[in-house]
Parts: sequence; C-alpha cells; structure tokens
Amino acid sequence: MSGNRELIKKNLGDLGLAPQREEEIRRELGDHLEDHGAALEARGVAPDGALLQALDCVSDWRALRHEIRSAEAEEQTMNYRTKVFWLPALGAVTLSSSLLAFLQFAGITPRFYWLNGQLMGGYPYFTSYIPWLIALPVVGAGAALWSQRAGGGAIHRMLAALAPALGLLSVFLVSPFLTVLIYEWLRFFARGSGHRTLPSPLHAPPIAGVVAVLVSWVLIPAAGLLLGAVPFLRKPQAQS
Repeated sequence: MSGNRELIKKNLGDLGLAPQREEEIRRELGDHLEDHGAALEARGVAPDGALLQALDCVSDWRALRHEIRSAEAEEQTMNYRTKVFWLPALGAVTLSSSLLAFLQFAGITPRFYWLNGQLMGGYPYFTSYIPWLIALPVVGAGAALWSQRAGGGAIHRMLAALAPALGLLSVFLVSPFLTVLIYEWLRFFARGSGHRTLPSPLHAPPIAGVVAVLVSWVLIPAAGLLLGAVPFLRKPQAQS
C-alpha cells in the first residue's frame, strides 16, 4: 500500500487549496484506503489486489474532488463569519450585559422620564441607565475594531457593534409571545384542576408604551453603539 499516495494524487487531481491543506487531505484519504486495504489483506486478498479494490471503493474521483472543494469552501466561510462577526458580537453582548448587571447590583437606579401622566396612566415612560449609555460607544468601538482586525467588511463591523441592541430587540419581540404561552398553559391546567380560571393576558398593550420601550432600550442604545463604531466603518486607506 506504499504507492497509494501517488495514485490518490493522480486520481484526485488539483483541489485548488493551499498545498499544506491538500497534503493533509491526501494523507487522510490515504490512511483510510490503507485501513480498507489492510482489512482486505486480512481476508486473504493479495496486496496488489487489495490496493486496487481499495481504490475502486471511490467510484467517482471527480465527484469526490467537487465534494471536498465544497466542504472546504463552506468551512472557510463559517470560519470567516465566526471571526469577523460572531466572536465580536458575542464579546459586545457579554460586555454590555455585564456592565448593565454591575450597575444594577451596585444600586445605581435608572432615570425615569414622564410625558403626560394621564396619557401614561401614571407609569414611567422612558427609562435609561445613564452610565450604561455613556459606556456603549466604547463597547461599539471595541466590537467594530475587533471585526476590522479580523478582516471583516463594513457590514460585519456595524452588525457586530449593534449586537447588544439587536439582542434586546429580539428579547422584546419574543417575550410577549412567551408570556401569552405561559399564561395559556396556566389557564389550561387551572381549568383541568377545578381551580378558578385565570384572567386572559391577551390585551393589546398601549402603543405609546411599546414605542417607549423600543426607544429606551433599542434605538438609543443602538445610536450609542453606532456612534462608537463609526470611526471603524470606513475603509482603511492603502499604505504606500
């Protein structure tokens, strides 16, 4: 089985990858064929015949070459997205959430802003953690710089910087449906156990309150994050 590496290289052809990566793929394929040939030899097949039968297990070398190229391209794409978006975005979300949690544990209370007391029904309208908002440009700048250093484009840098605001937006979009689902399950079990039926939570929230939440926790934080990311969204000038 010592000559199977050259046969694999001849049949597989050029993969269009880095030489080191192509050699690794040929070596892995060669090891697999060697194991298959050794199993054939153990059943009494001659070494030359075992080599031929092991190579014949690959019915279409062209299709195998195309499959390897597609798998390598997909892996490179996933690695690129992980480096330029997912890791910076995760870092921004972690830092933003940790900072907000620290402020809450430190006893720093948010500031509340009212508009019209009759319109709001006496509840605070806009809510904000001023120290948290002041720190968000730094978080956005760090995420955008991280993505830029990893080779990400402007869209990757911007989305990575906006990840904390996008995460809050997803929470506010999903939480009402989860609340309704939990309440409906509780009402179902309450009816089945003979207890008093719980009131239905299916009441439309005030539009003004929804807008206030989105402005306080999505739009204003997004503006702060984007403010910090702007210097890193420009295409770097080519150095002479």
